[in-house]
Amino acid sequence: MLTGTPLDLTPYGGVLAALGWLYWLLALGIVVLALWWPKRWWVKLAAAAVVLGGVVYPVFVRPVHKRVQEQQQFKARLDAATARFEMRCKSAGEKIARAVEGVEGVVWLKWREPRDVQDDFDQYKLFDPYGRDCAGDECIAQLLRLENTQGRFQREVEIRKGRYRYVESIDPADGRRYRYTGTMKLMPAWTAEAIERFRRDRGTDPPESAYWFQLERKPIDQYTARYGITWDDLSTREDREQWIAGGSLKVIDLQSNGVIAERVGYMMDRGLGSRAGFRMPWAAAPDCACSPFPKVSDGGAFRSLRGQPFLLRVLMPTREQ
Repeated sequence: MLTGTPLDLTPYGGVLAALGWLYWLLALGIVVLALWWPKRWWVKLAAAAVVLGGVVYPVFVRPVHKRVQEQQQFKARLDAATARFEMRCKSAGEKIARAVEGVEGVVWLKWREPRDVQDDFDQYKLFDPYGRDCAGDECIAQLLRLENTQGRFQREVEIRKGRYRYVESIDPADGRRYRYTGTMKLMPAWTAEAIERFRRDRGTDPPESAYWFQLERKPIDQYTARYGITWDDLSTREDREQWIAGGSLKVIDLQSNGVIAERVGYMMDRGLGSRAGFRMPWAAAPDCACSPFPKVSDGGAFRSLRGQPFLLRVLMPTREQ
């Protein structure tokens, strides 16, 4: 007989199962003794009832009672978190004081940390899980379009249509200021030997599928773009204790240092940090968000490119040549 626990994979699973059988045999023996030993029937029944209660309660009644208590406690915590979340949602949404047309490039003022799978479990790390749709230099890449392709890479051109010609930023790795643009480069597997072999066998250059979008950058002394983009985590300690996270995405006029647009959003993990069934709390939280995210076919929240549509409405790029 299996115990239904990981101990079944060890030699101790069978021992625990045997102890379980021994418990019930002992209980049955006590009930039989309670029915046999007393002389009067009412004493027999009372004794049997007491014995059965002592045997059944810890095995069946107590776990059910404990489970009900845990459910009530969880509901109370969830109700309190929901009330706080709804209060936070009153400040959520987009505020656009001014939109700008004909923007060639922008400044990415604050880099997001590289991705770490543990972030989706970290209750108190202030990494803006609401607004985080990229990490590292991929935040820059998702803002760039592709130009000067001489009619090639039309699929990539179409995907990146309506974005900026360049992005300027300080690379936190070396503290230097760069201007980033997008280009198509051969994948690393296409070495000089691989290209030569392909040309020899096929009589042509590598296909477009051998290329991928990459960043090019050049050092600059000063920013030339007028508008900058930055983000902040708005969560308080009290928010995070109830698995609520908030974030802000701002567009700043770098000449006046004024904020011309801001998007504020909050989300809450309704599992309150539960990892049951391989849950990742912050990965599940977008399903309970304000402002809500677009939905995908399975009903879940679409996490990719959360901030880009907002930015492109505020800082409208120049048209591609």
